[in-house]
Amino acid sequence: MKTHLERLVPGAALLLACSAAHAGYTVEKGDLKAELGVSLGSAALFTRNTNFGAGRFDVRSLEVTDEDANWQEYFVTPSAKLNYSLSPDFNLVGAASAIAAATRGDGDAAGLTNGSDDSIKVEELYAGFESQGWRFTLGHQDFMVGNGFIVMDGNLDMFDDAALWLAPRHAFHDSAVLRYDSDAYSVQGFSLETDSHLGGYRMNGANVDYYLGERSMLGAMALGVQSDSNSAARDGMRVYSVRGLGLNIPSLPDLTLSGEYAIQTGSGDGVDYDASAWFAEAEYAFSAFESRPRIGYRHSYFSGDDNLGDNTQKTWDSLAKGYIDWGTWIVGEITGNYLLNNSNEVVDQVWVKADLGPTMGIGAIYYDFKLDEANLFGAPVASKDFGNETTLFLDWYPNESILASIAYSRVSPGKAAESVFGDKDFSTLELYFTYRY
Repeated sequence: MKTHLERLVPGAALLLACSAAHAGYTVEKGDLKAELGVSLGSAALFTRNTNFGAGRFDVRSLEVTDEDANWQEYFVTPSAKLNYSLSPDFNLVGAASAIAAATRGDGDAAGLTNGSDDSIKVEELYAGFESQGWRFTLGHQDFMVGNGFIVMDGNLDMFDDAALWLAPRHAFHDSAVLRYDSDAYSVQGFSLETDSHLGGYRMNGANVDYYLGERSMLGAMALGVQSDSNSAARDGMRVYSVRGLGLNIPSLPDLTLSGEYAIQTGSGDGVDYDASAWFAEAEYAFSAFESRPRIGYRHSYFSGDDNLGDNTQKTWDSLAKGYIDWGTWIVGEITGNYLLNNSNEVVDQVWVKADLGPTMGIGAIYYDFKLDEANLFGAPVASKDFGNETTLFLDWYPNESILASIAYSRVSPGKAAESVFGDKDFSTLELYFTYRY
Protein backbone atom coordinates (compact mmCIF):
# COMPACT_ATOMS: atom_id res chain seq x y z
CA MET A 1 0.00 0.00 0.00
CA LYS A 2 2.80 2.43 0.75
CA THR A 3 4.05 2.31 -2.82
CA HIS A 4 0.62 3.06 -4.23
CA LEU A 5 -0.01 5.75 -1.61
CA GLU A 6 3.17 7.49 -2.73
CA ARG A 7 1.84 7.36 -6.28
CA LEU A 8 -1.44 8.95 -5.24
CA VAL A 9 -0.36 11.54 -2.68
CA PRO A 10 3.33 12.41 -3.04
CA GLY A 11 3.45 15.03 -0.30
CA ALA A 12 1.40 12.94 2.09
CA ALA A 13 3.74 10.00 1.70
CA LEU A 14 6.49 12.08 3.27
CA LEU A 15 4.30 12.99 6.23
CA LEU A 16 3.34 9.36 6.75
CA ALA A 17 6.88 8.12 6.44
CA CYS A 18 8.19 10.58 8.98
CA SER A 19 5.49 9.65 11.50
CA ALA A 20 6.13 5.91 11.22
CA ALA A 21 9.05 3.68 11.96
CA HIS A 22 11.69 3.63 9.22
CA ALA A 23 14.19 0.91 8.46
CA GLY A 24 17.53 2.69 8.76
CA TYR A 25 19.95 -0.21 9.20
CA THR A 26 19.85 -3.56 7.46
CA VAL A 27 21.46 -6.76 8.70
CA GLU A 28 21.66 -9.83 6.47
CA LYS A 29 22.89 -13.24 7.51
CA GLY A 30 22.20 -16.12 5.19
CA ASP A 31 18.47 -16.28 4.50
CA LEU A 32 17.61 -13.87 7.32
CA LYS A 33 17.22 -10.14 6.73
CA ALA A 34 16.56 -7.68 9.56
CA GLU A 35 15.72 -3.98 9.14
CA LEU A 36 16.24 -1.88 12.26
CA GLY A 37 15.00 1.66 12.65
CA VAL A 38 14.03 4.37 15.07
CA SER A 39 11.76 7.39 14.73
CA LEU A 40 11.36 10.30 17.09
CA GLY A 41 9.08 13.27 17.06
CA SER A 42 8.28 16.38 19.07
CA ALA A 43 5.75 19.18 18.93
CA ALA A 44 5.10 22.41 20.79
CA LEU A 45 1.54 23.74 20.62
CA PHE A 46 0.02 27.00 21.80
CA THR A 47 -3.72 27.73 21.75
CA ARG A 48 -5.51 30.96 22.57
CA ASN A 49 -9.21 31.32 23.45
CA THR A 50 -9.61 27.55 23.65
CA ASN A 51 -13.14 26.44 22.77
CA PHE A 52 -13.91 29.96 21.53
CA GLY A 53 -13.12 31.39 24.96
CA ALA A 54 -15.03 28.83 27.04
CA GLY A 55 -11.71 27.38 28.22
CA ARG A 56 -10.06 23.97 28.16
CA PHE A 57 -12.31 21.22 29.55
CA ASP A 58 -10.47 18.35 31.24
CA VAL A 59 -12.49 15.20 30.53
CA ARG A 60 -11.10 13.36 33.58
CA SER A 61 -11.41 16.00 36.27
CA LEU A 62 -14.47 17.59 34.58
CA GLU A 63 -12.92 20.98 35.32
CA VAL A 64 -12.60 23.98 33.02
CA THR A 65 -9.07 25.37 33.05
CA ASP A 66 -7.59 28.48 31.42
CA GLU A 67 -8.67 29.86 28.07
CA ASP A 68 -5.10 29.38 26.82
CA ALA A 69 -3.30 26.02 26.66
CA ASN A 70 0.40 25.49 25.98
CA TRP A 71 1.82 21.99 25.84
CA GLN A 72 4.55 19.79 24.36
CA GLU A 73 4.44 16.24 22.98
CA TYR A 74 7.19 13.70 22.35
CA PHE A 75 7.58 10.15 21.08
CA VAL A 76 10.33 7.64 20.31
CA THR A 77 9.69 4.48 18.24
CA PRO A 78 12.36 1.77 17.88
CA SER A 79 11.40 -0.91 15.36
CA ALA A 80 12.56 -4.12 13.74
CA LYS A 81 11.31 -5.97 10.67
CA LEU A 82 12.36 -9.54 9.89
CA ASN A 83 12.26 -11.53 6.66
CA TYR A 84 13.40 -15.15 6.52
CA SER A 85 13.51 -16.87 3.13
CA LEU A 86 12.50 -20.52 3.21
CA SER A 87 12.60 -20.75 -0.60
CA PRO A 88 12.79 -18.32 -3.53
CA ASP A 89 8.97 -18.06 -3.48
CA PHE A 90 8.17 -18.23 0.24
CA ASN A 91 9.26 -15.91 3.05
CA LEU A 92 8.41 -15.67 6.72
CA VAL A 93 7.87 -12.05 7.84
CA GLY A 94 7.46 -10.30 11.15
CA ALA A 95 7.81 -6.94 12.84
CA ALA A 96 7.99 -5.44 16.31
CA SER A 97 7.99 -1.86 17.54
CA ALA A 98 7.31 0.05 20.73
CA ILE A 99 6.36 3.67 21.36
CA ALA A 100 7.41 5.80 24.29
CA ALA A 101 5.28 8.97 24.33
CA ALA A 102 4.73 11.88 26.69
CA THR A 103 2.69 15.06 27.07
CA ARG A 104 3.98 17.96 29.14
CA GLY A 105 2.68 21.42 30.00
CA ASP A 106 -1.03 22.20 30.23
CA GLY A 107 -2.22 19.19 28.25
CA ASP A 108 -3.94 19.26 24.86
CA ALA A 109 -6.74 21.68 24.02
CA ALA A 110 -9.33 18.88 23.84
CA GLY A 111 -8.63 17.95 27.47
CA LEU A 112 -7.84 14.32 26.59
CA THR A 113 -4.24 14.40 27.84
CA ASN A 114 -2.58 16.18 30.75
CA GLY A 115 0.95 17.34 31.41
CA SER A 116 1.84 14.23 33.43
CA ASP A 117 0.71 11.62 30.89
CA ASP A 118 3.33 9.26 29.47
CA SER A 119 3.67 5.59 28.62
CA ILE A 120 5.75 2.93 26.89
CA LYS A 121 3.65 0.42 24.95
CA VAL A 122 4.03 -2.15 22.20
CA GLU A 123 2.94 -0.81 18.81
CA GLU A 124 3.39 -3.32 15.96
CA LEU A 125 3.91 -6.99 16.79
CA TYR A 126 2.99 -9.37 14.00
CA ALA A 127 4.14 -12.45 12.10
CA GLY A 128 3.15 -14.09 8.85
CA PHE A 129 4.31 -15.10 5.39
CA GLU A 130 4.47 -13.86 1.82
CA SER A 131 4.55 -15.91 -1.36
CA GLN A 132 4.03 -15.06 -5.04
CA GLY A 133 2.00 -11.92 -4.42
CA TRP A 134 0.18 -13.27 -1.37
CA ARG A 135 0.83 -11.94 2.14
CA PHE A 136 -0.76 -12.98 5.44
CA THR A 137 0.01 -11.31 8.76
CA LEU A 138 -1.40 -11.83 12.23
CA GLY A 139 -1.00 -9.56 15.26
CA HIS A 140 -0.77 -5.82 15.98
CA GLN A 141 -0.24 -4.04 12.65
CA ASP A 142 -0.90 -0.98 10.53
CA PHE A 143 -3.55 -1.11 7.82
CA MET A 144 -5.17 1.51 5.62
CA VAL A 145 -7.97 1.55 3.04
CA GLY A 146 -7.77 4.17 0.28
CA ASN A 147 -6.59 7.49 1.71
CA GLY A 148 -7.78 6.81 5.26
CA PHE A 149 -11.32 8.19 4.87
CA ILE A 150 -12.74 5.35 7.03
CA VAL A 151 -9.97 2.87 7.96
CA MET A 152 -6.43 3.82 8.93
CA ASP A 153 -5.84 4.67 12.61
CA GLY A 154 -6.62 1.98 15.18
CA ASN A 155 -5.76 4.14 18.20
CA LEU A 156 -6.90 7.29 19.94
CA ASP A 157 -3.84 8.62 21.77
CA MET A 158 -5.60 9.89 24.90
CA PHE A 159 -5.01 9.66 28.65
CA ASP A 160 -1.73 7.86 29.46
CA ASP A 161 -1.13 7.06 25.78
CA ALA A 162 -0.13 10.75 25.59
CA ALA A 163 0.85 12.77 22.50
CA LEU A 164 -2.72 13.27 21.23
CA TRP A 165 -1.75 15.70 18.46
CA LEU A 166 1.34 13.80 17.25
CA ALA A 167 -0.73 10.59 17.37
CA PRO A 168 2.21 8.20 16.84
CA ARG A 169 0.14 5.05 17.43
CA HIS A 170 -1.80 3.61 14.49
CA ALA A 171 -1.64 -0.20 14.74
CA PHE A 172 -4.81 -2.24 15.00
CA HIS A 173 -4.86 -4.84 17.77
CA ASP A 174 -5.21 -8.62 17.39
CA SER A 175 -5.65 -8.23 13.66
CA ALA A 176 -5.39 -10.48 10.64
CA VAL A 177 -4.76 -9.29 7.08
CA LEU A 178 -4.67 -11.44 3.95
CA ARG A 179 -3.79 -9.63 0.75
CA TYR A 180 -2.86 -10.28 -2.84
CA ASP A 181 -0.93 -7.63 -4.77
CA SER A 182 -0.22 -7.34 -8.47
CA ASP A 183 0.77 -4.44 -10.72
CA ALA A 184 -2.85 -3.95 -11.80
CA TYR A 185 -4.83 -4.54 -8.61
CA SER A 186 -4.76 -5.41 -4.92
CA VAL A 187 -7.28 -7.35 -2.82
CA GLN A 188 -7.31 -7.44 0.98
CA GLY A 189 -9.36 -9.29 3.55
CA PHE A 190 -9.04 -8.00 7.09
CA SER A 191 -10.12 -8.37 10.70
CA LEU A 192 -9.07 -5.35 12.77
CA GLU A 193 -9.65 -4.35 16.39
CA THR A 194 -9.28 -0.79 17.67
CA ASP A 195 -7.91 0.18 21.06
CA SER A 196 -10.28 0.71 23.98
CA HIS A 197 -10.16 4.51 23.66
CA LEU A 198 -11.68 4.24 20.19
CA GLY A 199 -14.27 1.78 21.49
CA GLY A 200 -12.51 -1.59 21.26
CA TYR A 201 -14.67 -2.67 18.31
CA ARG A 202 -13.72 -5.09 15.52
CA MET A 203 -14.06 -4.48 11.78
CA ASN A 204 -14.21 -7.51 9.48
CA GLY A 205 -14.21 -6.86 5.77
CA ALA A 206 -12.64 -6.82 2.34
CA ASN A 207 -11.25 -4.16 0.04
CA VAL A 208 -10.21 -4.13 -3.60
CA ASP A 209 -8.08 -1.53 -5.42
CA TYR A 210 -7.66 -1.32 -9.17
CA TYR A 211 -4.80 0.83 -10.48
CA LEU A 212 -5.53 2.85 -13.59
CA GLY A 213 -2.12 4.48 -13.87
CA GLU A 214 0.84 5.83 -11.99
CA ARG A 215 -1.32 7.88 -9.60
CA SER A 216 -4.88 6.70 -10.19
CA MET A 217 -7.00 4.04 -8.53
CA LEU A 218 -10.54 2.83 -8.20
CA GLY A 219 -11.60 0.95 -5.08
CA ALA A 220 -14.46 -0.56 -3.12
CA MET A 221 -14.80 -1.79 0.44
CA ALA A 222 -17.33 -3.66 2.57
CA LEU A 223 -17.01 -4.27 6.30
CA GLY A 224 -19.05 -5.27 9.34
CA VAL A 225 -18.58 -4.02 12.90
CA GLN A 226 -18.70 -6.11 16.07
CA SER A 227 -18.77 -4.24 19.37
CA ASP A 228 -19.47 -5.02 23.02
CA SER A 229 -18.98 -1.40 24.11
CA ASN A 230 -21.84 0.64 25.53
CA SER A 231 -20.07 3.94 24.83
CA ALA A 232 -21.30 4.14 21.22
CA ALA A 233 -23.75 2.16 19.11
CA ARG A 234 -21.77 0.24 16.48
CA ASP A 235 -22.54 -3.45 16.84
CA GLY A 236 -24.15 -4.82 13.68
CA MET A 237 -23.16 -1.83 11.56
CA ARG A 238 -22.34 -2.52 7.90
CA VAL A 239 -20.19 -0.09 5.91
CA TYR A 240 -19.93 0.01 2.12
CA SER A 241 -17.85 2.44 0.09
CA VAL A 242 -16.67 3.12 -3.45
CA ARG A 243 -13.93 5.57 -4.39
CA GLY A 244 -11.73 6.99 -7.10
CA LEU A 245 -8.43 8.60 -6.12
CA GLY A 246 -5.94 10.54 -8.21
CA LEU A 247 -8.01 10.40 -11.40
CA ASN A 248 -6.85 12.39 -14.42
CA ILE A 249 -8.51 13.59 -17.62
CA PRO A 250 -6.21 12.99 -20.63
CA SER A 251 -6.93 16.44 -22.08
CA LEU A 252 -6.18 18.09 -18.69
CA PRO A 253 -3.24 16.18 -17.19
CA ASP A 254 -2.66 18.82 -14.50
CA LEU A 255 -6.17 18.33 -13.08
CA THR A 256 -6.56 15.60 -10.46
CA LEU A 257 -9.98 14.39 -9.25
CA SER A 258 -10.77 12.26 -6.19
CA GLY A 259 -13.90 11.19 -4.39
CA GLU A 260 -15.48 8.57 -2.18
CA TYR A 261 -19.05 7.66 -1.22
CA ALA A 262 -19.89 5.51 1.81
CA ILE A 263 -22.97 4.36 3.70
CA GLN A 264 -23.49 2.84 7.15
CA THR A 265 -26.44 0.49 7.33
CA GLY A 266 -27.56 -2.65 9.18
CA SER A 267 -28.92 -3.01 12.71
CA GLY A 268 -27.68 -3.88 16.18
CA ASP A 269 -29.06 -4.07 19.70
CA GLY A 270 -32.22 -2.02 19.18
CA VAL A 271 -30.48 0.35 16.76
CA ASP A 272 -30.81 0.75 13.00
CA TYR A 273 -28.02 2.46 11.06
CA ASP A 274 -28.75 4.83 8.19
CA ALA A 275 -25.81 7.21 7.74
CA SER A 276 -23.71 8.37 4.82
CA ALA A 277 -20.55 10.32 4.04
CA TRP A 278 -18.83 11.42 0.86
CA PHE A 279 -16.32 13.81 -0.57
CA ALA A 280 -15.51 15.21 -4.00
CA GLU A 281 -12.18 16.90 -4.66
CA ALA A 282 -10.37 18.63 -7.51
CA GLU A 283 -6.81 19.96 -7.59
CA TYR A 284 -5.08 21.75 -10.44
CA ALA A 285 -1.28 21.94 -10.61
CA PHE A 286 0.47 24.61 -12.68
CA SER A 287 3.26 22.25 -13.70
CA ALA A 288 4.86 24.73 -16.09
CA PHE A 289 6.12 26.72 -13.09
CA GLU A 290 9.14 25.57 -11.10
CA SER A 291 7.32 26.10 -7.79
CA ARG A 292 4.47 23.85 -9.02
CA PRO A 293 1.65 25.90 -7.45
CA ARG A 294 -1.57 23.96 -6.81
CA ILE A 295 -5.09 25.13 -6.14
CA GLY A 296 -7.76 22.78 -4.88
CA TYR A 297 -11.31 22.45 -3.62
CA ARG A 298 -13.04 19.70 -1.65
CA HIS A 299 -16.63 19.30 -0.52
CA SER A 300 -17.07 16.82 2.34
CA TYR A 301 -20.34 15.60 3.79
CA PHE A 302 -20.84 13.60 7.00
CA SER A 303 -24.49 13.00 7.83
CA GLY A 304 -26.21 14.12 11.00
CA ASP A 305 -29.38 12.94 12.72
CA ASP A 306 -32.60 14.94 12.52
CA ASN A 307 -34.23 12.90 15.32
CA LEU A 308 -31.91 11.98 18.19
CA GLY A 309 -34.73 10.34 20.12
CA ASP A 310 -35.60 7.46 17.80
CA ASN A 311 -33.79 4.15 17.33
CA THR A 312 -32.27 5.02 13.93
CA GLN A 313 -28.70 6.31 13.99
CA LYS A 314 -28.29 8.68 11.04
CA THR A 315 -25.15 10.40 12.33
CA TRP A 316 -22.03 9.28 10.47
CA ASP A 317 -19.54 7.40 12.67
CA SER A 318 -15.98 8.32 11.61
CA LEU A 319 -14.70 4.92 12.86
CA ALA A 320 -10.92 4.57 12.29
CA LYS A 321 -10.25 7.53 9.99
CA GLY A 322 -6.63 8.57 9.60
CA TYR A 323 -4.35 11.48 8.79
CA ILE A 324 -2.15 11.66 5.69
CA ASP A 325 -1.75 15.39 4.99
CA TRP A 326 -2.96 18.80 6.11
CA GLY A 327 -6.77 18.63 6.13
CA THR A 328 -7.00 14.88 5.35
CA TRP A 329 -8.76 13.49 7.39
CA ILE A 330 -8.25 15.74 10.36
CA VAL A 331 -10.44 18.37 8.73
CA GLY A 332 -9.17 21.63 10.18
CA GLU A 333 -6.24 21.84 12.58
CA ILE A 334 -8.50 23.26 15.29
CA THR A 335 -11.97 22.07 14.28
CA GLY A 336 -10.82 18.57 13.34
CA ASN A 337 -8.53 18.03 16.33
CA TYR A 338 -10.56 19.59 19.15
CA LEU A 339 -14.15 20.36 18.15
CA LEU A 340 -15.80 18.16 15.49
CA ASN A 341 -14.93 14.64 14.36
CA ASN A 342 -16.15 14.10 10.79
CA SER A 343 -19.74 13.67 11.95
CA ASN A 344 -22.82 15.85 11.42
CA GLU A 345 -20.83 18.34 9.38
CA VAL A 346 -20.61 19.72 5.87
CA VAL A 347 -17.28 21.24 4.89
CA ASP A 348 -16.18 23.35 1.94
CA GLN A 349 -12.39 23.44 1.76
CA VAL A 350 -10.14 25.52 -0.52
CA TRP A 351 -6.34 25.45 -0.63
CA VAL A 352 -3.31 26.92 -2.32
CA LYS A 353 0.06 25.15 -2.12
CA ALA A 354 3.49 25.65 -3.69
CA ASP A 355 7.05 24.36 -3.51
CA LEU A 356 9.78 26.72 -2.31
CA GLY A 357 12.54 24.69 -3.87
CA PRO A 358 13.10 20.92 -3.58
CA THR A 359 13.08 20.86 0.24
CA MET A 360 10.31 23.23 1.29
CA GLY A 361 6.57 23.62 0.77
CA ILE A 362 4.10 26.29 1.77
CA GLY A 363 0.34 26.45 1.78
CA ALA A 364 -2.91 27.98 2.99
CA ILE A 365 -6.24 26.22 3.59
CA TYR A 366 -9.64 27.80 4.18
CA TYR A 367 -12.56 25.81 5.63
CA ASP A 368 -16.25 26.67 5.91
CA PHE A 369 -17.98 24.40 8.47
CA LYS A 370 -21.72 23.83 8.60
CA LEU A 371 -23.71 21.31 10.62
CA ASP A 372 -25.75 18.84 8.60
CA GLU A 373 -28.52 18.87 11.22
CA ALA A 374 -29.23 21.63 13.76
CA ASN A 375 -27.88 19.84 16.84
CA LEU A 376 -24.46 19.81 18.46
CA PHE A 377 -23.31 17.19 20.98
CA GLY A 378 -26.92 16.12 21.44
CA ALA A 379 -28.28 19.62 22.08
CA PRO A 380 -30.46 21.54 19.58
CA VAL A 381 -29.00 24.74 18.13
CA ALA A 382 -30.71 27.53 16.25
CA SER A 383 -28.19 27.70 13.39
CA LYS A 384 -26.16 25.24 11.30
CA ASP A 385 -23.31 27.74 10.87
CA PHE A 386 -20.41 26.35 12.93
CA GLY A 387 -17.50 28.52 11.81
CA ASN A 388 -14.70 29.35 9.38
CA GLU A 389 -11.08 28.25 9.79
CA THR A 390 -7.87 29.31 8.07
CA THR A 391 -4.55 27.45 8.27
CA LEU A 392 -1.14 28.67 7.07
CA PHE A 393 1.69 26.13 7.04
CA LEU A 394 5.33 25.70 6.05
CA ASP A 395 6.96 22.26 5.65
CA TRP A 396 10.72 21.65 5.52
CA TYR A 397 12.05 18.26 4.38
CA PRO A 398 15.81 18.50 3.69
CA ASN A 399 16.12 14.73 3.29
CA GLU A 400 14.14 11.51 3.73
CA SER A 401 14.88 11.45 7.47
CA ILE A 402 13.76 14.91 8.60
CA LEU A 403 10.44 16.72 8.45
CA ALA A 404 9.75 20.00 10.27
CA SER A 405 6.60 22.10 10.07
CA ILE A 406 5.17 25.29 11.47
CA ALA A 407 1.48 26.11 11.19
CA TYR A 408 -0.88 28.82 12.40
CA SER A 409 -4.64 28.32 12.44
CA ARG A 410 -7.55 30.50 13.44
CA VAL A 411 -11.25 29.66 13.54
CA SER A 412 -14.06 32.17 13.97
CA PRO A 413 -17.24 30.78 15.55
CA GLY A 414 -20.58 30.72 13.79
CA LYS A 415 -23.90 30.95 15.58
CA ALA A 416 -23.98 27.21 16.32
CA ALA A 417 -20.55 27.26 17.99
CA GLU A 418 -21.38 30.43 19.90
CA SER A 419 -24.49 28.84 21.39
CA VAL A 420 -22.46 25.97 22.91
CA PHE A 421 -18.97 27.44 23.46
CA GLY A 422 -18.16 31.16 23.23
CA ASP A 423 -17.83 34.02 20.76
CA LYS A 424 -14.04 34.52 20.60
CA ASP A 425 -11.72 33.44 17.79
CA PHE A 426 -9.90 30.18 18.67
CA SER A 427 -6.28 30.08 17.41
CA THR A 428 -3.31 27.73 17.56
CA LEU A 429 0.39 27.78 16.70
CA GLU A 430 2.01 24.39 16.01
CA LEU A 431 5.72 23.55 15.80
CA TYR A 432 6.53 20.03 14.64
CA PHE A 433 9.73 18.00 14.10
CA THR A 434 10.36 14.34 13.28
CA TYR A 435 13.49 12.36 12.55
CA ARG A 436 13.68 8.78 11.36
CA TYR A 437 16.62 6.45 10.95
